Amino acid sequence: MKRHYHLGVLALVSVTAVWGSTFPLTKDLVARLPIADLYAARFGLAVLVLIAIRPRALRNLTPRLWGTGALLGGVYGVALTLQTIGLAELPSSVSGFVTGSYLVMTPLIALVWLKTRVSRPTWAAVGLAAVGTASFSLLSGPVGAPAGAVALTAVSAALYAVHLVALGKWSRPEDAYALSVVQILTLAVVMTVAAAPGGITLPQSAVDWTGVVYLATVAGAGTFLAQTWAQAHVPPTAAAVVIAVEPVWATAFAAVLYGEPLTWTVLVGGGCMLAAMGIVARPVPEERPCPESPVSAVS
Repeated sequence: MKRHYHLGVLALVSVTAVWGSTFPLTKDLVARLPIADLYAARFGLAVLVLIAIRPRALRNLTPRLWGTGALLGGVYGVALTLQTIGLAELPSSVSGFVTGSYLVMTPLIALVWLKTRVSRPTWAAVGLAAVGTASFSLLSGPVGAPAGAVALTAVSAALYAVHLVALGKWSRPEDAYALSVVQILTLAVVMTVAAAPGGITLPQSAVDWTGVVYLATVAGAGTFLAQTWAQAHVPPTAAAVVIAVEPVWATAFAAVLYGEPLTWTVLVGGGCMLAAMGIVARPVPEERPCPESPVSAVS
């Protein structure tokens, strides 16, 4: 149990490191590609890669897996879309802070929905990570923002929290691959529908295609597989704390690759987040995910 928990935390750390590396790449790509088009290409290619690796991945799937994967993918897709719409009107610092509010929402949703008892150390980790997010975001940039965009981003944060809790509740190690495929397939459909009205624009250069392939394979298919497997062993609140370390990785990549300065707010925020991750690096027996599906009755 402890071994699987530690491996799960390590997998989530790897996921956040990969996600952190995508910030500068995505920022560069959206200067030439519409966001919905980029996501449609990214997730479409990701699902093709997963099916190519395991051609039988979608064979003989139970209604439970189809329903669970489609629901999880749909929730994540709506959250991503709302966050992107809000980001168009918000400073990135404000968007990051509002999105980071899923840290507080996750244990509350788990408490209400799953009736789980979150331990005091985990609550302390949530608090530290929230302080770290605020230091990274609001203290590092402007605070003025349109109320409508903030509201959309807050809704997206709530949906991210729901996705974290639901994935922890329904994910099983033996179903990780199939569940990842269905989630990404759903995301590809959602993003393609969003991009279709204006026509889908594809990358025009080899450099851009290389970026999209990285986002699709390593940062798409790979991270979904790792997160889905990890959350079968790591409770939702602890997973949320580990995932919140993503800005630390993004800042580290920006500093090393692009020479961006490390301010005191970044150092304080990073220290708080790393301390929070250290707290949840050990198993918390009071909070456990329940492998139960929303459509288990028909599986």
